[in-house]
Amino acid sequence: MSSLKSTELVVFEVSGCHFSLPLAIVEEVVPATKITLIPNSPAFLLGLAAVRGKVLGVIDASKRYGLPNSLNGYFLVCMVRGNLTAISIDQPIFAGQLYVRELPDSEKEKLRAKFSMDPKFVNGAYEIFQTTDDAGATQSSGIYTLSVEPDLFVSAEM
Repeated sequence: MSSLKSTELVVFEVSGCHFSLPLAIVEEVVPATKITLIPNSPAFLLGLAAVRGKVLGVIDASKRYGLPNSLNGYFLVCMVRGNLTAISIDQPIFAGQLYVRELPDSEKEKLRAKFSMDPKFVNGAYEIFQTTDDAGATQSSGIYTLSVEPDLFVSAEM
């Protein structure tokens, strides 16, 4: 097994799949609010929503990634191509300084294929570990994530 490293991530769930983004680009995770539709927009752009006084575009992560419909219970508010954007997700799982094992390409490919994810969205994959005692011992949480490229939530078609 490769060694563990410590990194700051947000781990979230969409349609039964776990994803991770660098914590540095995430502003907050909030319960989903009312969305105003935008006519003639791409299917993955749900519309606009007010989040803490800011009007943000809302992207449906399940539609963007070609996954089954999701619960869309939360907005992950993050920087996408230099703009604050709300990404509709099922739920947050972990956020903060996490111990991870970077998965080798063969394991990453199996995880990506399990969810039929387009490889262009996937940067890498991790197994998440949890600290089990005050001495810093760790064990696997059983959660495996696909690390995704945030700027690809939007594309040239927008």
